[in-house]
Amino acid sequence: MVSLKNNKFLILGAGNMGISFVKALLQNKILASKIFIIEKKMSPELRKIKIRKKITIVKDASKFPNNFKPTIVLLAVKPNQLGSAMSKQLIDIISDSLIISIIAGKKIHELKKITGNKIKTVRAMTNTPVSLGMGTSILFCDKKINKNDKNLAKEFLALVGQVNEARNESIIDTFTAIYGSGPAYIFLMIETLIKISSKAGLKNSENMVIQTFLGSLLLLMSEKHDARTLRKNVTSKGGTTQAALSILNSDKGLPDLLIRAINKAKKRSMELSNT
Repeated sequence: MVSLKNNKFLILGAGNMGISFVKALLQNKILASKIFIIEKKMSPELRKIKIRKKITIVKDASKFPNNFKPTIVLLAVKPNQLGSAMSKQLIDIISDSLIISIIAGKKIHELKKITGNKIKTVRAMTNTPVSLGMGTSILFCDKKINKNDKNLAKEFLALVGQVNEARNESIIDTFTAIYGSGPAYIFLMIETLIKISSKAGLKNSENMVIQTFLGSLLLLMSEKHDARTLRKNVTSKGGTTQAALSILNSDKGLPDLLIRAINKAKKRSMELSNT
C-alpha cells in the first residue's frame, strides 16, 4: 500500500465532490497543513472546515508562495470552469504534480493540453456516495504514467470508496451511465415506492421503504448467494412476488427500461466528451 501521508494535496474546486475528498484526507490522518484548496466561493461547510482545521484556502494560485509544489492535484471544478481556472501560475505550480481529474467529459488528451502536464495525468470518475466514503470510482491512466504514480492515484481515490481501473478511456462513458448516474436510478425507485405505499394508506412509508432497501443490501452483502439467487428465494411459485415480477421482467419491463436509460445516458456522456 502506498502511503499518502508524506504528500501535499491541492484541491481545485471544493464543491460537494471536492469537500468529500478533503474530509476523507482529514479522516485518514493527513495533516491539515498538507491540504490546500483553490475555491472562489466558499460554502458554509467549507468555511467551517477552514476555521476548525486551519486549512489553507485561496481564491487563485497567485496566493501561493513561489516554491509551492503539491504532490497530488485533484481537479474537481465544473467542466466549463477548468479553462479559466488554469492560470499560468497554476500551470507552473502543477507541472510536476500527479493530476487526478474527476471532471465530467474531459478526456485525458484535453486535460494534458489544458494543464500542460503531459506525463502524470489521470482521468477518473466517481459518484455521490463518496461523501460517506462509499463511492464507486474508476480511473484511466495512459501508458506514460509510471507504476508508482498509478498506485498513488488508486490510493487517493480509495479514500472515498472502491476503485477500479479502466483499460481504455471510452469505458468511462459506460461507467458514468451505470455508476455515476446509478444513485439517481436507485433514488427514483425508492421515491416511487414511497409514493405507492403512502397512497395505499401505509404509515411511515419512507422509513419502511428505506429499511427494505437497506436490509436487502445487507442481506446480499452478508450471504454467499448472489442477487439472482436471493431474488429467486423470495419468489414463491404462484405467489405475489412472481405476479409482480411477471410485469417487471416483461419485454417492456424493468430490464428493458434500464438498458434504454443507460444507453441514453452513455450517449449523452459521449456527446459531452466530444464538445
